[in-house]
Amino acid sequence: MEPSTGEGRPRAARGSFVAETRFDGAIVSCLWPRELVTPVLPGSLHLETPANVPRGSHPVVFIFGQHHRSRVFFASLALETGVRFLEFVIAVPFVRETHSGTLATFLPRVFSGEPVVTWSGNAHYGYAKRMVPMEWLGDTFVVSDDDSSLLAHAKVEGIGRWGTIADVPGPVSASALGLPKLPVLGSLADGSLMTSWFDWGFDGAWARPARAWVSIDADLGAGLGPQVAYGAESNCVAVRDMAWRLTWPERLRAVSTAAPRDRYQKG
Repeated sequence: MEPSTGEGRPRAARGSFVAETRFDGAIVSCLWPRELVTPVLPGSLHLETPANVPRGSHPVVFIFGQHHRSRVFFASLALETGVRFLEFVIAVPFVRETHSGTLATFLPRVFSGEPVVTWSGNAHYGYAKRMVPMEWLGDTFVVSDDDSSLLAHAKVEGIGRWGTIADVPGPVSASALGLPKLPVLGSLADGSLMTSWFDWGFDGAWARPARAWVSIDADLGAGLGPQVAYGAESNCVAVRDMAWRLTWPERLRAVSTAAPRDRYQKG
């Protein structure tokens, strides 16, 4: 799904990037019934489903895999951290915040395998992160709790050979990789909404279309109950060595159209 947001050119981020990783994993866009997506949102957010999405449905995006080659940006320096961690992100794109009018992506739940990343994501970004065990078992990504009870799992089947992002069919790359066109919202414990931006880069990265399904196997909170979601070939992509950058967070207000101050080389 490559929606027309009605807002012209995609907005870029305010501020500067604070961290970057390389990411190996999958980006899976599914369609859920709208009545299952609405309870996931805080009170000031409402769905603004693109016109080209089937009536009664709304996209939900799952991003899962391993972050590696992590680095943080401080002043003019890019400092390698050596941190590697697994992550499972649930994202609801195309939500509108009532008071600011911001069109954004909301993250109702993120599972992470790294303690500092989990703490920062909760304290500063409102990403509703929870640190739990995760692993790849063949082509299946498994998320469990500390008692080894299954929380979620996803199966991914790559289609064709690995190539550059330019080799991935246009509809696939447009639908699965469109998330960074919108600001990302998280909700702090006091209900305040925080905004930040993702940036995904493909210099030196590999990609290919995929088929995938995702199973939520337990009550994950925030209205996320057990269910199975399927991603069509046109809505899924597997990636290797994708650059994933994150900006500093700020409290939600009118979002600037100024691009991030990028003082660092990619790679």
